[in-house]
Amino acid sequence: MKKIILSVLVLSLVTSSCQNKFDEYAVNPNSPETASAALLLSATEVSTFATFGGEQSRIASVLVQQTAGNQFQYQTYGQYIITEADIVNQWSAIYNGPIVSGRTLLDRYGEGNPYYSGMAQVLMALNFGLATDFWGDVPFTEAGQALSGNFQPKYDSQETVIQGIQSLLDQAIANLSQPQTANTFLPGEDDIIFKGNTAAWINAAWIIKARYANRLSQIDPAGSATQALADLSHVSADQPDMNAVFYDYAGNFNQWYEFLAVRANYIKMGQYFVNYLQSTSDPRLPYLVAKDEAGGYSGLPPEESDNSAASDPGPAVASADSPTPIATYAEAKFIEAEAQLRLGKADAAATAYNEAVSASVQRITGSAIPAAFQQSTASATAATVSLEQIINQKYVALFSSPEPYNDWRRTGFPRLQANQQSQRKAIPLRFPTSQNERNYNRNATVVSDIYQPVWWDK
Repeated sequence: MKKIILSVLVLSLVTSSCQNKFDEYAVNPNSPETASAALLLSATEVSTFATFGGEQSRIASVLVQQTAGNQFQYQTYGQYIITEADIVNQWSAIYNGPIVSGRTLLDRYGEGNPYYSGMAQVLMALNFGLATDFWGDVPFTEAGQALSGNFQPKYDSQETVIQGIQSLLDQAIANLSQPQTANTFLPGEDDIIFKGNTAAWINAAWIIKARYANRLSQIDPAGSATQALADLSHVSADQPDMNAVFYDYAGNFNQWYEFLAVRANYIKMGQYFVNYLQSTSDPRLPYLVAKDEAGGYSGLPPEESDNSAASDPGPAVASADSPTPIATYAEAKFIEAEAQLRLGKADAAATAYNEAVSASVQRITGSAIPAAFQQSTASATAATVSLEQIINQKYVALFSSPEPYNDWRRTGFPRLQANQQSQRKAIPLRFPTSQNERNYNRNATVVSDIYQPVWWDK
């Protein structure tokens, strides 16, 4: 990960052409007290790529049987053995990475730089969301203050954190809507995701707002649906998806690709996921699933391990430069479909669902949805559309994202059977508190039971 950060920061330095940017880069990047806004933005983005494409997404994929834990620690994850020592690095990746660099960017360059502020706020909102979805109560109001000497931040309730995420995103949208003249420095190549395109950042912020409105489907079914639809009314199909971006050269590889290269056979594809794609003649199959040793496509049931013959994740997920989805138009349409259905608007739900499947096929394969698959899978009507149908297709569309695990906890779809050789014969509902937090943060909310649901999972 350090190699990735260094490479992209050097790239930013080399390719920038704005005089203000040169002035900004004149600040010594080797001093953490004076790191430039450009360097901090790139660092925050790259560390976000690590959190969204790293261990959290892989463990989540094992829990919802998109993949299977085949060897070593992933074999134990597949048996639902997840301890406080197992997830120390995952916690640190969030709180010692994008939260610290994002907070530093806001504190040092927020005044007079609404674009940098807005981008940092979107990235921080994403990472706070990732943390609270896996751990429940987490630091929010006092998070990212380590450089100021606060090494024991208080924990906020998940309800407070989600409210804070929405507030961060509101502030981001307001900042990113300012005129260019309001900025001392303008983001450009240092913005690895959108190259300074503020309209794309605003679009992504509205999708993430809808995601966290919809997250409260069990807390406030109608209110969450209404708010999600209000947020989605600002989303445009013309804006690019928000992805973690990688490059096909050493030190900048896609996180899944690098993991599979270094730790071959730790994970394989899950049988449920592969069988579902095959049963629907899904055109995304060869993009999401690699060929197995027999030249076909196969996955492992959760009870099976130590089998290297099954398929690995496919090229759309685990090529050297394949992007990892963070906030996409396809996700927005799936959220719209679910929200409309929850409000009893089946016609609108069916239309949004059909558009979501088509958008997902286009994003993953690079081609329009085939007519046969559209007819069989993306031609829902008010009479046929269902929540299970929506979530099952979202489960396919967002493979490699943590969202399918969040959706399964909210809705119970897809209908998975837990590993029957596990002790509890039930899929875990959260991560335990990090061992370091339990030991060194007296303010930590300590939860060791991985079957205790988080607040939004009623």
